[in-house]
Amino acid sequence: MKKKLIIIVVIIFAGFTSCKKFLTEENLSGITAENYYTNAAGYESLINSCYASLRGIYSPNPNLFEWGTDITTRGEIELVSGQANEVPAIQLNEYRSLTADNVPIDTFFTVAYRGIQRCNTAINRAEGIPDLAENIKNRRLAEVRFLRAYFYYLLVENFGNVPIVQEEISSPVTHFAPNSEQEVYDFMIAELNAALPNLDANPASTEPGRATQGAARHLLALLYLTRGYKSFGEAADFERAAQLAEELIGSSYYALLPTFAEVFQPGNELNREIIFAVQYGAQPGYNGNGQNILFGWRYWREKGFDEVTGLRDYNRRISNFMPTQFLYTLYNTTKDSRYDATFLSRFYATKTDGAIQAGDLRYYFPYPDQPFTTADSIALKASNPNVEIIRLDKWKQAFNNVGGLEKFPMINKFYDPNAGLPYNNEFAYASTKDVFLFRLAETYLLAAEAYFKLGQLDKAAEKLNTIRQRAAKPGQNMNISAADVSIDFILDEKAREQAGEYKRWLDLKRTQRLARAFEYNILTKMANPGGVVDKYYLRPIPQSVIDRDTEGYPQNPGY
Repeated sequence: MKKKLIIIVVIIFAGFTSCKKFLTEENLSGITAENYYTNAAGYESLINSCYASLRGIYSPNPNLFEWGTDITTRGEIELVSGQANEVPAIQLNEYRSLTADNVPIDTFFTVAYRGIQRCNTAINRAEGIPDLAENIKNRRLAEVRFLRAYFYYLLVENFGNVPIVQEEISSPVTHFAPNSEQEVYDFMIAELNAALPNLDANPASTEPGRATQGAARHLLALLYLTRGYKSFGEAADFERAAQLAEELIGSSYYALLPTFAEVFQPGNELNREIIFAVQYGAQPGYNGNGQNILFGWRYWREKGFDEVTGLRDYNRRISNFMPTQFLYTLYNTTKDSRYDATFLSRFYATKTDGAIQAGDLRYYFPYPDQPFTTADSIALKASNPNVEIIRLDKWKQAFNNVGGLEKFPMINKFYDPNAGLPYNNEFAYASTKDVFLFRLAETYLLAAEAYFKLGQLDKAAEKLNTIRQRAAKPGQNMNISAADVSIDFILDEKAREQAGEYKRWLDLKRTQRLARAFEYNILTKMANPGGVVDKYYLRPIPQSVIDRDTEGYPQNPGY
């Protein structure tokens, strides 16, 4: 693996701009590290570039987090540059044909190490800046150590053994030896424990978007929890995970919002439930993310819609990610408000088109767990003559014939009313809303999982019930008992709470429940009649890494 795999030869910052956020954009092409990182302003730009690296992970197609899981399958995929149409999606969703030249995997590996290189540069360049106050320097170093640990978490969970690179690279390197997973975990945990005291405790005392003690505690809880499942896990890992989660839950700086829907309400990104997020702004070509459009279907091809008139009401959806039938059936729609807050079940025409009038109800998807009789259908059509009613049994065609029926209740909690406006081309649909990486509801779920692994089922149920009662519709009781708690119930609850939030593959990997994808994702199941095999718990090392390493970088077993 040569330098160009993981090094930034010329640092070009693609920052963020918004009145609410600290990261600002500068085009520094042609300016070298040696003559720029000599004052506080230049150093702050370097710190910003470390944060900006997260956007390369989560935009525009964070495929590795969603495809090939029990709650997300592939939809009608558009061309991915560098490979034939649908090949990357088929490989990541169906596993069996996954190869080391998969473009999303190669990009993911490269972008993560690029982020690490930026963090290493920031650590290396921190000394000797005359106008950088000591307390600010220590805080920024803690922030980039947090970010570096997070990049390593993504790498080690996807690829297993990976090189720990701690130094800024400024000359060609032709070989890196991978470190063991245990070594990577030891490194990440040590880094976060060292960084934590120097991070801001109160998120209100720093600019939104910066890593804080809360973010470090959440990530540490996740690392201890994940390590606890592994062969090299330590006896106190689950206890430590629960303790860190409890510290965060008990903090006065964070709180669950009164309702699930409020968390994702447009304009409410800086709410107290959010612990850490990837920032976005409004500059085309730099700051958009696709979370608002990737979980939908192409409604704008249907009568009564088009790309322009539908953009504000529904965003310009594409179906990279399609919810599995299993996900829809996890909700008790009588009691649980999260179904309506997550999915869009009614589509209204956005323009007049022949007999269809703008505002007419065009598509309706009845609740999957409630009866919808012929009489119900007749009554709805009496007042909505242009409506097409699509029941759960008809959705099945979408899961068995991708590219055929492509209409389903789409994930809508990431909807952005300002995405891509004004409309000017097919890519002018990106959201400028932040992507939430850590939120307090997940902290509760991590605590529940840790308590389950400790055998403390009462405490696990207590944490789950806090989340479930927040989600309950008025007058409904969704509490469970300790006897109801299992790892599969926790995963079901995480699906209901975090559908589409780029967590699922890592959740299944951590809990060793990837087999759920081979049971509930019909395309994965059909491609693998023998079920899950061990090698699927890791991705292949990108072929480009192996080809460029002069001493032979090892491939993961089975690839």
